Amino acid sequence: MKFEITQIVEIIDDKPVILSTQIRVLTPSVDLYSLARDYIEECTDYEFVQRNQYSGYRIKNNKRRRYIIVLIPQQDRLIICSQLESNNKSNLFPYLWETAITTVEELHEFFGIWSNKDFL
Repeated sequence: MKFEITQIVEIIDDKPVILSTQIRVLTPSVDLYSLARDYIEECTDYEFVQRNQYSGYRIKNNKRRRYIIVLIPQQDRLIICSQLESNNKSNLFPYLWETAITTVEELHEFFGIWSNKDFL
């Protein structure tokens, strides 16, 4: 299990004093989401767009403004909508395919295939 800890600290009389601590349990999908974002952001050709229920990436300076890849974290998995063909068409983005990722190994496999495609 992984946690994210955020603390607010103030220096009083040259000593740090903790004002508040926030601990959040990271679900597997949040961890997968972070790893996926890190991987995509290594590619400088993309711009990030955040929406309420998902985040996506488009090719910079592309006139069509279509997403190349969309990340949708859910409770126990990460849904990736991309141009990588899979068994399911995306309902949200009909020009993309939908892949459900539940493990880090599946995520690495997905991006191994994705990075070798022409749309990168």
